[in-house]
Amino acid sequence: MLTLVVDDDEDYAALIEYTLKRGGHEVVKAFSAGAALSFSKRRAPDFAIVDVMLPDGSGFDLCRALKAGANDLGVVFLSTLDAPGDIVQGLEQGGDDYLTKPFHPNELLARVSAVARRTTGTANTARSIRRVEAAGISIDSSEPLVTFRGRDLKCTPTEAELLSELLSYPGEVLTYEYLTSRIWGYLNFQDSTLLKGHVSAVRQKLHEAGAPDRYIQTIHNVGYSFVADAQEA
Repeated sequence: MLTLVVDDDEDYAALIEYTLKRGGHEVVKAFSAGAALSFSKRRAPDFAIVDVMLPDGSGFDLCRALKAGANDLGVVFLSTLDAPGDIVQGLEQGGDDYLTKPFHPNELLARVSAVARRTTGTANTARSIRRVEAAGISIDSSEPLVTFRGRDLKCTPTEAELLSELLSYPGEVLTYEYLTSRIWGYLNFQDSTLLKGHVSAVRQKLHEAGAPDRYIQTIHNVGYSFVADAQEA
């Protein structure tokens, strides 16, 4: 798998390169957004690890540009910014995960592997061909394609999997622990900020498509529930 590492800190870039090569990745490093975009035009990466603060622009803007032609590109953000709002913003901009610096190399590799299983189609086959429909929302996990009344929501693979879990158990409360273990495959989070960021992004896309805001309910300190009227389900 070709992974593009975008970080202007050469020491961190070298650490990431070493870690990923140990995990079997082919790695290309870029030290600016411009260099990353230039490379991606010559050869499309399968995965990208992007620092949020780059010398010539925002990692968020770079993520959108990279995903413009490949929405299924897996992206993990890296940053020293660790406030909940920063993490949520990163996920709303299309990131699949957000890892704060400093980090342990093994955690980086585990996070990248978890995202790659979804974005490259190497997840369990029975789950990858799953199709779920409810309240005007249709999810084809093999694409992944998420639509509301025929309108493509342009969800990331992580967002599609999250929404698929919620729609599969309408009216039931799915805990933070259940959702993180189902989506990422392991529990390693100190809090639910990462999950909240993906939920926020999904809610925004549903809202923009005209879906009722009540569909995804927050159960305080517990998790989330998908709620639709009987005639909508």
